[in-house]
Amino acid sequence: MGYFDGLTAAAFKKDSQGRDLFFIWGKFGKGRVVPNEADGIAVRSYLKNYYICLIVGIVPMVMLAGKAGEPRWFLAIGIFMVLALAALVPLFLRTSQWEVADERMTYREAMSASAAAHGAVTLWLLIAVGALFVAGGLFILLATDATLVGLLVTIFFGACLGVFIWMLIARGRR
Repeated sequence: MGYFDGLTAAAFKKDSQGRDLFFIWGKFGKGRVVPNEADGIAVRSYLKNYYICLIVGIVPMVMLAGKAGEPRWFLAIGIFMVLALAALVPLFLRTSQWEVADERMTYREAMSASAAAHGAVTLWLLIAVGALFVAGGLFILLATDATLVGLLVTIFFGACLGVFIWMLIARGRR
């Protein structure tokens, strides 16, 4: 499976009765029992397309935002966040009528489901890209005057790299 299938899988789990559960807010919300397979496929498809649009939408947002701290930057970020949340409204309306699940989702369950749905090649590619970004962050930190940027890049992508390595290990255990 691809990268976006792996992201989408993190929102689903099976309960003790074998039913599919959907967690629109991940571990931070209550799950909903998926009533039938067709609804589950439709929700997975919508969520996958939502993630694709988010990734594609980040590029023009960054291009329009300008320098961090300028009013235009805050406006672009605000508009992007409002649109991202608004795009979840149809999904929320569709699933709000579904039966509320008794079980909750843990972070470990979400990450394990995502790891299982990602392909091994995808995870290795993410690890390689993450390592390159960490190296880039260290270069910025040590070789330029942009110390804060280098530190933030190194910390962020170091955390991402750690998650990707953990996912590859978790995938191997399944």
